[in-house]
This record gives sequence, C-alpha cells and structure tokens, in this order.
Amino acid sequence: MKWITALIIGAALGVVLPTAYDGRTGQWMHSWAGVGTIRPLQSSPGLLLSIPLFLGVAALTRWFFNWHDS
Repeated sequence: MKWITALIIGAALGVVLPTAYDGRTGQWMHSWAGVGTIRPLQSSPGLLLSIPLFLGVAALTRWFFNWHDS
C-alpha cells in the first residue's frame, strides 16, 4: 500500500469518527480522546480532526497491508 492511500484512509477516519461521536456536544473534546484533536474550520464547530487517530490509522493500515502482501 502506498503512503498516500494510507494517509487518505487515515484522514477519512480521523475526521469521521470524532465528528460522528462528538458532533457539537463537546464529549470527544473533553475526554482523553480529545488530546491532539483540532477544529480545522472555525466556521464549522461540529467538524473535528483527530491527528493521533489520523496518523495511527495511516501507519497501521500501511503496516497491515504491506504485511499482508508479503
């Protein structure tokens, strides 16, 4: 798996999971999972991006699919 594909998957999950779980309630941001989470657009308060989740999913998907290919 190429890095760009892994980064796209990581970015998608890094946005979808915190946004779907939290929305506008602030539950994600005020828990331990909120560490490293940013609001990428100030005009959209419900949109969240979890940088640790983004990088972790990208690294794990790349590792898993490279291991699976060999």
